[in-house]
Amino acid sequence: MRQPLIGAVALLVIFGATATAQEMSARLDSAMRGAERNGFSGVVRVERGGTTLLEKGYGKANRAAQIPFSASTIVQIGSNTKDFTAVAILQLVEAEKIRLTDSLGKYVARAPADKRNITIAQLLNHRAGFPLGIGGDFDVMSRAQLVDSAMRTTLLFTPGARESYSNTGFSILAAIIEQVTGTTYDVYVRDAILAPLGLHRTGFLLPGFSVSELAHGYLPSGTDQGTMLAKPHATDGPYWNLRGNGGMLSTVADMHAFYNALLTSNKLLRPATRALRFHPDEPIGLAGSDGVNFFLYDRFPMMGVEIIIASTNAAMKAPLIRRELGRLLGLPDPDGGDTELAQRPGGKPAQAPIATVIAGLVTSINAQDMAALRTFIAAHFASDAGAPSLEDRVQRIGGMHDGLGTLAVERVDVFDDGTVEARLTSALQGTVVLLANMDNTAPYLIHGLRVRVGG
Repeated sequence: MRQPLIGAVALLVIFGATATAQEMSARLDSAMRGAERNGFSGVVRVERGGTTLLEKGYGKANRAAQIPFSASTIVQIGSNTKDFTAVAILQLVEAEKIRLTDSLGKYVARAPADKRNITIAQLLNHRAGFPLGIGGDFDVMSRAQLVDSAMRTTLLFTPGARESYSNTGFSILAAIIEQVTGTTYDVYVRDAILAPLGLHRTGFLLPGFSVSELAHGYLPSGTDQGTMLAKPHATDGPYWNLRGNGGMLSTVADMHAFYNALLTSNKLLRPATRALRFHPDEPIGLAGSDGVNFFLYDRFPMMGVEIIIASTNAAMKAPLIRRELGRLLGLPDPDGGDTELAQRPGGKPAQAPIATVIAGLVTSINAQDMAALRTFIAAHFASDAGAPSLEDRVQRIGGMHDGLGTLAVERVDVFDDGTVEARLTSALQGTVVLLANMDNTAPYLIHGLRVRVGG
């Protein structure tokens, strides 16, 4: 998500611009070698004023095979996949093949009344009302099954009423892209976005990546989580709970080239069309993660600074590295402070029953008792159509302890849009925020849950 930043130019003058490019490169590399000694594995690219200050891998991309990270290692980009989906949709708008005002009913004849009038723009801006997801990322799911499941899913709110981040909404956009173009999502992205830029190291199956090029992800315990291509997938790309919203692979060089072309040229979109979604004159922060692998893109146009970080060790995540590099470059902290996530304004203390449910969830995670956690989830999570299964939720939520350690609740707030925000402290990652879509009346069921860690 974009994060407007204040006072950045003044900070650069004080802390960053006084160092020559060579001096700054040395400082950045020294900081990264220190992070590597503390467990960081990944790749970093930093540019200032058009000069590449750092583009280098650190740690091991594959511990078992002792393959070191390099600048060209293939990494997961997570939710930054959504930027390719957004560009594809806007290209089809330019080509007059779709309109942002088109309703879902135009593309899904069987769309029920509550979803028929959802617009392309609402899907693009997370305002359609679909939940975060309707199943596991690697569940076997065809395009038709994804659409059918989404049409049966209960919306979180009336379309357009508010915003709620939704992977499902972007999978529906990917389905529309395939329907309109008559080709697969991967092929469209390759032919219409990547090929015009001469990029060949981005995609899913089409680039033909070799196993040795791919970075593995690791839990804090050291458990190898493997690579994206080792996960279950269809013959033409990710299964549909992931397609269009995540799963893509790339290099930091390719991602730099993609965002640079998107934000500083007309190669992908005309300026007026680009402005519907991307604002090249504003600082932006775009990130994606599966909780283990992180990908982070930051751009400060007035300062001429761009940072790209990919990390693969859940014990040393990209936001922590971004904070340290930002200090060296004179950037404002992405969270507005040195140690914790910025507190969202406008919240009110949650009523006691809601706070009690959140506290019970945290207690269940800390206990590391999967049977007790299963009982808690069965009692306090809604069984919406298309929602993750009980076992899927148990595994996902139970696994939080591996990456975060023991959790403690600081406060629980409720916002006018209905979101419940619980601020926690964690033993391993500092401040953590749980964002829950939750009923405000008995029995106070949780419909969806997201986690923000370190930025």
